[in-house]
This record gives sequence, C-alpha cells and structure tokens, in this order.
Amino acid sequence: TSGLELGSVSMATYAFREREMILDVFQAVTGLRMNPGYFRPGGLSMDLPAEAEGKIRELLRVLPGRFDEYEALLSANPIWVQRNRGIGILSAADAIAYGVTGPPLRASGVDHDLRRKQPYLAYDRFDFEVPMGENGDCYDRYLVRMRELRQSLRIIEQALDGMPSGPVRAQGKLSPPDRDRINVSMEALIHHFKLYTDGPHVPAGEVYVPVESPRGELGYYVASDGRGRPWRVRIRPPSLMNLQAMPLMCPGHLLADLIAILASVDPVMGDVDR
Repeated sequence: TSGLELGSVSMATYAFREREMILDVFQAVTGLRMNPGYFRPGGLSMDLPAEAEGKIRELLRVLPGRFDEYEALLSANPIWVQRNRGIGILSAADAIAYGVTGPPLRASGVDHDLRRKQPYLAYDRFDFEVPMGENGDCYDRYLVRMRELRQSLRIIEQALDGMPSGPVRAQGKLSPPDRDRINVSMEALIHHFKLYTDGPHVPAGEVYVPVESPRGELGYYVASDGRGRPWRVRIRPPSLMNLQAMPLMCPGHLLADLIAILASVDPVMGDVDR
C-alpha cells in the first residue's frame, strides 16, 4: 500500500494476488477468510485439516519469487528511492522516548523484537534474524519490512517441520470442552454453559502480556478481582504509539513527503481511535 500511496499502483495489484493465496489458507484452516476467531483461550478452535500443510508449503515455494518481483519494482527504482531515502528520519533516541516499536523502531537501528527479548510460544526454538536499519528514514522502514517477509517464511517453515501431534486445546475449566463431548456428557454441557455465561474465574491480580505484532508491540493489561469478568482491561496498541512520533519526522519536508512518511509508519486507524 505504500507503493499505492506514492503512485506505484501496480504494487497493490501484485500484493492482492498473494493475499488471495494466504486467505485461501485461512479459509481451508478455519472456514473463514477474515476474522476467523481461530485462536482461543487455551489453544485453538480446531485442528489443522489434512490439506492445510500442502497449501502452506505451496506458499513457501511461491512467495520468495514474488518478493523478488516487489523488490525489482521498488528497491532500486529511482523515483521510489528519491521519495523515501532521507525522508522522515526518526532517531533511535526519539523512537525509544516516544514508545515506538516494530519496524519503525528497528529501522532506526534499535535491536528490539519481543520474540527474541521476551520469547513466547515457540519463538525461542526458531532460528531467524531481526532485520534493522541504520538511518531511520522511510526507505529503511521499507527495507526492514521487506526483509521481515523473508524471515517470516523461515519461521513458518520451521513451525511446519516441528509441528507436534496431540490435542490443540488445553483441558480444564478455563477452556471450553470438545463439542463432541457436549452431546454425551452433562458435566461438559454445564462446563460449556457456565464458561460462556459467567466467564473464566481466575485469581485476583494483574498481568501485562505483549506480543510482537506486524506493526510493533501489542500488549494487553488485564486486572482481575477474582470474578468471571475482568475488572479492567487496557490495550497497548502499536499504531497509536508509532503515530505519535509523526511530528518528529515531518519538519523541513514538503507536504507531499507527509504521504510517504505516514505510509512508512503504516498505522491501522482502528488501532489508534479505539
């Protein structure tokens, strides 16, 4: 979409071609192309279907060549380089001071990725690099994201190769029972009913859990008073923090440069105005 913002309209068309392949995988795995609700407390809503791995392997085969096409169109394109290089510079110190995370932070030369700094899930068992920039400008933010695409493929391949067998959801009072048990077990039916009407009861206390989302640190602060509903929930969205650094990147530039700067920050406005 950054290419689309700056006049390289064909880039969005190419990207939609690959997006359709990815959404086909979502549909094969979850039954839905968008917002599937596949991840649940305690695990997943269902196991991977038999055809899922083949579709994902096909993506791993096709996408590197498609990424080469993107870079051939943009990375050395003189117009693209001129519109992005030296534009919207954000220093490492300013990025840290403003709470910037994700690609904009790493493009400024700060080596920070929660998958490495505070590993969760299986990330401590994956071999991948954390791409970084040097100048903190729009062009570095573009390059960081392009390199992250390739690192994502490395992670996906390792996840497929190391996929364990066994249940896909934890057993216990915090997770719903298997649907096939609800029809044959009164206890499972009561468990399902109480979980969805009264909520999961967890000990009183508070916790903050962040993950490395595509745009930066996405964190949830949850406070419990011991009842089935959170006493307080606060979301730490990456787009809100990253967008707040825009005034530091804009002075001295042309009005047209603001489009490139905003595109390089890549905010989701629903993430900002919650």
